[in-house]
Amino acid sequence: MGQQLRKCYFVKVACFLLVALTVLACKKKGEPASTEYEPIKVLSYNIYEGFRGDETTITNFKKWADTLKADVIAFQEMKYFTKASLKTFAAEIGYPYTVMFHESGLPVALVSRYPITNIKTVPSDLHLIEAQILGYHFFVVHLNAATYEKRQQEMSIIMDRVNKVSDKEKILMMGDFNNMSPQDAKDYDNTAKMNLVAQSEINNPGTKILNNGKIDYTVIQTLLDNGFYDTWKMFRTGYEKSAPTKLRTHNNYTRIDYIFVNKALSNDFAKSYMIKDEFTDYASDHYPMVFIYKKR
Repeated sequence: MGQQLRKCYFVKVACFLLVALTVLACKKKGEPASTEYEPIKVLSYNIYEGFRGDETTITNFKKWADTLKADVIAFQEMKYFTKASLKTFAAEIGYPYTVMFHESGLPVALVSRYPITNIKTVPSDLHLIEAQILGYHFFVVHLNAATYEKRQQEMSIIMDRVNKVSDKEKILMMGDFNNMSPQDAKDYDNTAKMNLVAQSEINNPGTKILNNGKIDYTVIQTLLDNGFYDTWKMFRTGYEKSAPTKLRTHNNYTRIDYIFVNKALSNDFAKSYMIKDEFTDYASDHYPMVFIYKKR
């Protein structure tokens, strides 16, 4: 009888250990591996007329970009760049995949460490790239700088394209929108700022920022109304200008550079910020935006 009890005891212990090891193995297997939630870093940067073609600034950008190590870069104002020179430039900083539709004016461009797929063609007068990277939908935009009416028209075209994408798909929209946000309205609703805006319209004939004496927020409001999130605002309540940098002497502060994500991507949020350092203070008249999300 004692022998049978001992035998049962050892069988039970063995079963317990087997179950425990199985649970531990499953837990370890089920835990997020370092690659399961791989962080993807996206940089969006208006480089002010292609860094004005200045070789020193371009060289310094290459060094700066090497320290940042973004996975994807969305450029605005790629003046002086051609499709061929973009490929060379991007390859030198570790990005084998590039897209740039137009070579005239102020083109937008997209460079990536990963293949760029499902690239959509765009009208010649629209600064837009629509493509996919790792299954994520990227929209790179640079809206018209002159009038809010033109920006509204351009956003309408872009939203028509967005609405063709399933709301279950993950979308990023980034760039220089040349439009202030209603989420910053309290920071603009003062006499000093409104005087600066009015003076800007006077100094730049044909520019229209004010609609019946008030800042027109329609473009950004359209995105918010359609379920997009301003990543810089997602966990902030304050204000920070994205332009001008120290390269400009005027004080007409504004936040017009954004990275937006739709609801399907919002839960993958990891971090967002502007980069303000010795390089970005003078390289362009805009500060770059960074968004980091968890690739699932």
